[in-house]
Amino acid sequence: MAMGVCMAMTSCSEDSKKEDVSPNPFAGFNTPDSGTATDDELKAAVATYVDDVVIPTYQDMYNKVTALNTAVQKLSTSSSDNDVANAADAWVAARKPWEKSEAFLYGPADLNKLDPSLDSWPLDKGGIDAILQSGNWEDAVGGDVDDGDDAPADAPQNLRGFHTAEYLLFEDGEAKKITDLDANKIGYLKAVVGRMSKDTELLLKGWTEGKNLENGAYKDAMKAPNGTYSISNIKQSVAMILNSDNGAEGIANEVGATKIGDPVDKWNSGDKEGGVLAVESWYSWNSLDDYTDNIYSIRNAYYGSLDGTVASASLCSIMKKVNPTLNDMVVKQIQETITAINDIPHPFRNNLGATTEVKNAQNQCAFLCSGLALVRGKLAGE
Repeated sequence: MAMGVCMAMTSCSEDSKKEDVSPNPFAGFNTPDSGTATDDELKAAVATYVDDVVIPTYQDMYNKVTALNTAVQKLSTSSSDNDVANAADAWVAARKPWEKSEAFLYGPADLNKLDPSLDSWPLDKGGIDAILQSGNWEDAVGGDVDDGDDAPADAPQNLRGFHTAEYLLFEDGEAKKITDLDANKIGYLKAVVGRMSKDTELLLKGWTEGKNLENGAYKDAMKAPNGTYSISNIKQSVAMILNSDNGAEGIANEVGATKIGDPVDKWNSGDKEGGVLAVESWYSWNSLDDYTDNIYSIRNAYYGSLDGTVASASLCSIMKKVNPTLNDMVVKQIQETITAINDIPHPFRNNLGATTEVKNAQNQCAFLCSGLALVRGKLAGE
């Protein structure tokens, strides 16, 4: 992790102190329902979600991580800056479906600890530097995830995944030069991306085949629940989709409270460098794209599609019948959250003091959490 941080931040860092205190539009929501959801409707919506959102997203990610692996392998014999740029572009392309999967980090992602293996942040700079000196990256790419409360800074997941690859490929939002990459850096990069390929295959095949899982394909547990993976009925499947830990509501909260909130809190406390270093994806300047893609993952889960259309069998379509007022509010809130994140000046690491825009984005994420919780209550009975 590059510790020489450019501290040239936006002028609104010190000037813009007024916080947005917009009221939560979902507070006190009491519009009565106009219909109910049948189990058959919920089953159809869950099937659409699994078959048209989850599995295609992971298939896209697998294809793009495979392309990243191909681009990285080429660096061993390259003397061209263009090849590094191509690998960096491939990293950005692979990052997008991963971020668009973060509304469904339960199931294989959770059971096989693939989220920390692929996307732990922050990195352990000392451990990475030691590996680059020794050339011994096997422990980093081969070791099991250690995510316990007393896990060391150099736990394997903090030495691999998207952000280690990002660190090796990018500097100040641009692809590095081929002369920046010695043999050990290229070797480490190849090993890291190779492990990413294996993890991505487990994500996809955990859903489709039950690979590395004890109780079969996760898609079957979601679509035809029978107690496998503690999913006993279709309402529990819906609850998983919308859950506040590693489902749709969970990622809305994480974007506002953690991905945006943690670095901003450090910045506002006076720890300017610590704030910048806490920004996820700051080497590539991809942070705001990460966050908007996280909200798109919520939209995709709710709409039952990847292209912004509302599938006839989807949670959104069911809510149009159950409570059209709430549905319209949630649809609007998804877009307002995306817009608010996009309003934060780019790159985020240089604009942690853009208080008005940052606070609005955090508020919109919190409002979206509230709306999704109401939907979960109506469709899953929680």
